[in-house]
Amino acid sequence: MFRRIIDSPRTYFILAALFFVIGVLVTVRISPPPRDAGSIQDLEGLAARDDLNVVFVLIDTLRADHLSAYGYERETSPVIDEIARYGVRFSQTTAQSSWTKASMASLWTGKHPAMSGVLRYGHGLGAEAEMPAELLKEAGFVTAGLYRNGWVDANFGFDQGFDVYIHPRMNENRMEFQRRQLGAQVGGTDLDITQAAIEFMRQYRHRRFMLYLHYMDVHQYAYDQNSALFGTQYKDYYDNAIRWTDSNLGMVLQELIDQDLFDKTILVIASDHGEEFRDHGREGHAKTLYREVVDTPLIFSLPFRLEEGLVIDTLVQNVDIWPTILDLLGIETPAGVTGRSLVPLMLGEQDGFKGRAMFSQLDGTWGQEDTEPAPFVAVTTEDWKMIRHLTTDRRELFDRIADPRERTNVAQREPEVVRVLDAQIDEHLAAVEEKGLQPVEFEMDELRLNQLRALGYNVGGKDN
Repeated sequence: MFRRIIDSPRTYFILAALFFVIGVLVTVRISPPPRDAGSIQDLEGLAARDDLNVVFVLIDTLRADHLSAYGYERETSPVIDEIARYGVRFSQTTAQSSWTKASMASLWTGKHPAMSGVLRYGHGLGAEAEMPAELLKEAGFVTAGLYRNGWVDANFGFDQGFDVYIHPRMNENRMEFQRRQLGAQVGGTDLDITQAAIEFMRQYRHRRFMLYLHYMDVHQYAYDQNSALFGTQYKDYYDNAIRWTDSNLGMVLQELIDQDLFDKTILVIASDHGEEFRDHGREGHAKTLYREVVDTPLIFSLPFRLEEGLVIDTLVQNVDIWPTILDLLGIETPAGVTGRSLVPLMLGEQDGFKGRAMFSQLDGTWGQEDTEPAPFVAVTTEDWKMIRHLTTDRRELFDRIADPRERTNVAQREPEVVRVLDAQIDEHLAAVEEKGLQPVEFEMDELRLNQLRALGYNVGGKDN
């Protein structure tokens, strides 16, 4: 039924007339959002409610420090800023990898990459992975996933538990659109996701639902003319794309308000990884574990308005996201996850969070065919960040206080810090590999490989 609605040309014709008006409306900040005021202590009562929905927004390739909510000098994200102003914003969130499939496998399962088993381009999640959509479906939620990134296709196991899991049909009646020239491009725009999301919410507004929106235009540096605020240079395209996707989020927010769902919805905004702009001499992502590719945003919008939004500076990570959402809903988190609920942290409890280390992992040869793995792991603490290359035994150590941009390797002059962080990495790998899932190996044909190459990844070759 939902598939037929979003594929109908009539649906797009009707929505096209509405989106111009909505697009104008969302440029005006909703201040404050039309929700009853509450306090952070009201979190403790959410699990008893039987009317809460979840909208999980994943903005692909979004680094935190390009959002105005995170101190960026450009106003790239007015809608996100307003959501953060009356919600909970985590200022230091670490993604578990710097490419989508590995990062999303960790995010959904709550397990670090060595434990999720998804480390190389042919890996996928097997049926033994317990996915949040499965748990919510069992709890009576209608579950829908809308995506445009081929790395989270159903064939890699990401559809488990979803009633609807689709790449929405591309709308041909399109405004003038700009993209940075990155070679081949993925068809459609984030507006396809937004239109399908609005139709879903209209159809299921009387049911409890979980809606996953995986926006892709920031990854593609793509935006409409109304979002061309920051010029046409390299970073400008990226910032314009953020502003465009932010306006799409505004349309979703407006629909939640119009359908009287806003005060019945937990809205979460996150990203799978960031993007490099030659911060360390490279462009793109999926090549390193420096801050620009693993520091991501995390914002929770609650079913009530906090008069003063809460900013939490304690280190957290993407594997914590779904344990937190499930905790808010009163649904038990599966055993064996490495992430943990952040609800106690929101309530001001620091036990078990202070001194906690964050971990990211990348196989340097993940996209190469018949090539030995070349894994490296990053550990982040309040004061230090170390990247350890497991095959070469090379270490890069950065002082996060004196050198937040990770420019100067001080491993040689801080041997004791290296020793402590080495022990943490060894302990982490031993713990997660002991309880790890077995990945499903996929043989991808040339058509699918070309679809993924259209995202800018060099996969399936002998070298990357």
